[in-house]
Parts: sequence; C-alpha cells; structure tokens
Amino acid sequence: MMKKLAMTISVSMGLLAGVAQADTPAAGPTIDQLLSASGISEQGYIEAAYTHYDLSNPSSLNYFDSKPNTFELKQAALQLSKLPTEGVGGLVNITTGSDADYIKSYPYSSGPASNSYDLTQAFLQYSHGIYSVMAGKFVTMAGAETINSLSNYNVSHSIAFLNAIPFTHTGARLTVAPSSTFSLMLGEDNGWDQQQAKVKAKTTELGFAFNPTAMVSWTGAGYFGQNLPSAPSGSLQPVKAINTGPGMLDLVDTVVTVKPTSALSLVLNADDATQKHAFADGSDAKWTAVDVYANYVFTPTWQGTIRLESFDDKDGYKLGYGTGSTKSATLTVGYSVTPALLVRAEAREDKAPTTAFSKGSSLTDTEQFYALDALYKF
Repeated sequence: MMKKLAMTISVSMGLLAGVAQADTPAAGPTIDQLLSASGISEQGYIEAAYTHYDLSNPSSLNYFDSKPNTFELKQAALQLSKLPTEGVGGLVNITTGSDADYIKSYPYSSGPASNSYDLTQAFLQYSHGIYSVMAGKFVTMAGAETINSLSNYNVSHSIAFLNAIPFTHTGARLTVAPSSTFSLMLGEDNGWDQQQAKVKAKTTELGFAFNPTAMVSWTGAGYFGQNLPSAPSGSLQPVKAINTGPGMLDLVDTVVTVKPTSALSLVLNADDATQKHAFADGSDAKWTAVDVYANYVFTPTWQGTIRLESFDDKDGYKLGYGTGSTKSATLTVGYSVTPALLVRAEAREDKAPTTAFSKGSSLTDTEQFYALDALYKF
C-alpha cells in the first residue's frame, strides 16, 4: 500500500512539474540583445545630488551649477545610436532633469522656469572610407567637460563650461580621418546653442583630434562667426552697457590629456575668446580660461580628482563680477558601490576679483560649495 502511495505521489509530482514548465513561457531576448542584434547602441544614466552653498543667494552665481541648497535630479539621459563605419546612421540623445534647463538651444526657454527636458542631440551621419558627415544637432567639440555626466570627473562643472564654450550646434560637420590616430573636422552651423539661427551669417567650426599613443591625446577646436552679445544671467551686470547688434565671436579651445600610468590622468583645458563690438561703445570683450584636472584611481572602487581653474574676464563682460580673474579649486572623491553605481562627494571654493557674492547681509569675494552625488548607468 505504501509503495503504491509513494508511486502515485511521485507520478503526480512529475505531471505537475511538466504542467508548470509548459505554463512558464520561454525566456525571450533582453532589450540590450534586441538592440545589439539591430546594430543599435544604447547608453543611459541617472544622476541625483544634494548641493549646498554657503551663500544666501547662490542662484545669482553665473555658474552652470547654481541651484539653491536642495536635493535634485540633475539628469536622466538616454542615447540611442546606429553609426556604422560604412553607410547611413544616426543618433538621438534626450536629457531630462534640472541640467536640461540650462543646455537648451534657442528658441527654447532655458533656466529654472523651463520644463526640464531637452533634445540634446539628433543627427544623421553618412560614412565612407576616411570620410564621415553629420547633419542635425550635435554637441560641441570644445571643452574637457561635457553634458554627459559619465565622462566628467567632478560633480559640479567648471566656470568655463557655462561661460567660455557652447553646449551644442545645429548644422553640418565633416570629419576626415586619414589614420586611426588623427582626424580633422570642418563644419558650418547656426552658432552657439542655436537650433534656430539668431543671425543670418553662419559659424565656421574647425577641429582636430590627435591620439599618438594610449598615454597622450590632444584635441583642438575653433569657432568663428557672428553672435548677438548678451549680458550675464540673473542680477549680475557687465561693467558697461551691452551692444544690441551682432558681432564676430571667436573661440579657440584645446584639451591635452596625459596618462602617465593606468591610475593617473592629467588634463589641461585652455580657452581664448573674443566677442567683437560687445559693448555699446563699440569695444570688444575678451576672456580666457585655464582648467587643470588630476584624477587618480586608488583602487578599483576609490578615485579622487582635483580641479584648479582660472577664468579671466578681462573686460568684465561674461561673469558680472567685475574685471579680473575668478579662481576655483575643487576636490571630488568617488566610490564605486557597483560597476554601475558611482557615489561622489565634493568640496569647492571660488574666489572672485570683487566682493560679488551675497553671504547673509554682507558681500564677500569667496564662496564654498559642497555636494553629494549618485550616478547610475545602464
């Protein structure tokens, strides 16, 4: 009797297992696998932070990161691309979060009152041999820091990121790569951050990228075209009245990266720019910026970065702090909780050439910034 019962239970369990397996759908391909099979590359990330200034009105700073002391979703970004080495491809990059309010192109509204959404890039590309041409909206060639948070060492952006260089361009760019280590770029576009042109004349962009070894890379970019002069943001004021007519805006940018060891990266970024007829009296405005970065990977999970910057607003046009150099020193420490999750802490101090910062009921030439940041990539 017991043997018959045991056999009955065994057969019943086997039948139930078979039914359960039949009811369970077969595992299908993941989204990554589907995209990869279609030749599409995907990149996405989410960045959230808490930032703190010792100023009573940090939003008056003419910086990219000048939000009041608050928790914030800085970015949630997604990029899809299919850029074959031969033939037609394209890329679409969408950014949401508070950073999106500051990278928008004309004529879309920017600043805290906008809707925290930006179509950051959208372009077609055709490649053949050593040539490739893109047309649409794409990021600038200038600067060591980028909109993409995954490529930046620090939580906050340099002063130059908002004030010395553009974010994006809308137009066409030709790249010629005669070798795997050298490329030349030539383009025509609507100017700085203009999805629709503010002036009829176009801006010419020139660039190069030289990577002779794994240890050294050097890039350069130049932008030359008409631009409408503009005053500093918020309540900040230039030293003289701003011209209302267009004038030539010329920018030369270079970035040199050296990696003496696998753990150490050294970066030098320099900018030199002139806005012709910037002021109502017909005079020009000039500014230069120098940023130095040293990033060291102590262990697979710990890294640290020091950034030193000098932004020289020679004619008091860009920042609204008066004439002279604003200095900045930033220390950032990062910990990789997992390969996909990076947590960073940052301390920064800036010193202006004048008492331009509000602290309580008084003015000061120095301000401090602190941040905690989490960056998740998928």
